[in-house]
Amino acid sequence: MGVKLLSRSGKPMSLRAKINWLVFLDIFIVLVLVLTVFSYIIVKIQFDEIGQRALTLAKVVADIPAIALALEKESDPSLIIQPLVEKIRAQTGAEFIVVGNMNLIRYSHPNPQNIGQIMVGDDNQKVLLGEYSITQAVGTLGLSVRGKAPIFGMDHGQRGVVSVGFLVDNIWQGIFSYLIIIAGIGLVGLAIGHLGAYLLSGHIKKQIFNMEPFEIAFLTQEQASILESIREGVVAVDIEGKITTCNQEAKRLLELDSSENVLGKPVSTVIANSRLPEVLASGISHFDQPMIIGNSLVIVNRLPVILRGKVIGAVSSFRDKMQLDQIDQRLADVGRYVDALRSQRHEFMNKLHTISGLITIQEYDLARQLIDRVNNEQQQVLDFFLANIRDSAVVGILLGKMHRAKELGVQLIINDHSRLQDQCSHRDLVLTILGNAIENSFEAFTDWNVKTRNPVITVYINDQSKQLIIKVIDSGPGISPEIKEHIFENGVSTKGTDRGFGLALLSGRIAYIGGALTVESGDEGAILEAVLPQ
Repeated sequence: MGVKLLSRSGKPMSLRAKINWLVFLDIFIVLVLVLTVFSYIIVKIQFDEIGQRALTLAKVVADIPAIALALEKESDPSLIIQPLVEKIRAQTGAEFIVVGNMNLIRYSHPNPQNIGQIMVGDDNQKVLLGEYSITQAVGTLGLSVRGKAPIFGMDHGQRGVVSVGFLVDNIWQGIFSYLIIIAGIGLVGLAIGHLGAYLLSGHIKKQIFNMEPFEIAFLTQEQASILESIREGVVAVDIEGKITTCNQEAKRLLELDSSENVLGKPVSTVIANSRLPEVLASGISHFDQPMIIGNSLVIVNRLPVILRGKVIGAVSSFRDKMQLDQIDQRLADVGRYVDALRSQRHEFMNKLHTISGLITIQEYDLARQLIDRVNNEQQQVLDFFLANIRDSAVVGILLGKMHRAKELGVQLIINDHSRLQDQCSHRDLVLTILGNAIENSFEAFTDWNVKTRNPVITVYINDQSKQLIIKVIDSGPGISPEIKEHIFENGVSTKGTDRGFGLALLSGRIAYIGGALTVESGDEGAILEAVLPQ
């Protein structure tokens, strides 16, 4: 479980405040640890130094011949030792210099009243054995650091001891002055660190557009959901051309496994003919450009990602043109159906007017003959479709094209041997083939002198064998020899620029399911034949 930092008002703490506090606490802890170590070292050095200083001074006093001689021969050694030792003590700053005999009787002391009394502290064992020592003990003046040295006579026999001491309280007073300086330096460092944290948090907030982490998380999840919900493939790359985003629709169009991880891969290894590196280099956007990906024709938009005037990446969005064409085709079909209904209305109105006129002049036989002929024409068409073409979607597109052909003055014939079951296999592909092929024939007749020709389009469709065969035959001008050999290549067309993708796409889709698409043309007319597996 996560821990939420709250401000005094109970609201979640802002990112900037978190960074400030985190850096402040980190610097504070580090400074405390460093200052603790430095303080320990300073205290240890100070006590060691004072101990060595006390021992050195004790050795100097012990080596004074007058002191050893006074201990040997004087009945009251303090008369010689006290003035001499106090002078040294005053010059060296020691708290006390005590000289005693082997019985630890004092012959010098800062407080003359203590002369003649026994030395205290219970730390004289080693010095009585002729050894030097540094100790801490409580004496008449308080806790002190002591340096002790034996006093030897001319015969090298021990005559007494010297104890030099510095009060611990006075030592700490000197140490505190150092610690105050160190603490001051630490506070300055803490203030500088806090200022640095403030500047750092401000810089980070500026880079993330003053957003809070929960806002960034929400935005990220929202964008991920948007990317997966749209019907367009989206691929984004960084400045090095490596993929940073690829949604599921893009993987589908690229024929990649949905679980395959392509993030971090160069875009050129995933999309062979990608122009995203070109966008990265030039910073120029590409809009609504056709492109073949696998067996799909897609419409691509490519835009650079610019931050502070510099290109830092690029985004490509693309959608299957077949889906767009289907939408356009449906809209166009609706328009054509409306036009067809309008033309049929006019046609039937003319026929009704004719019938009305025949009835008015009492030509009842001619009126009956006209009614029977119109009824027979419509009934023959409906009977043929009901008997042979069972798929309603295919019937719909053929009827629409027949009305369209009638408006253009073109005769559209459905071959009498055409057969199709209720559920046509590869229905979408069949509708696309019929729609594109018949429309191409219409366009071919448009620029052709149809007045001196007999424009006819014949459609044959049959699924009675193991294959579904579709043929569209027209009596138009045929295909130019210059492009006949390249008719299935991208961009090859006689209709202008940004055309010539329909046959290339159909050829790829049909080949993908194991079928075949061929186009034949002579001096006049063209035959498009598609063979699809059942």
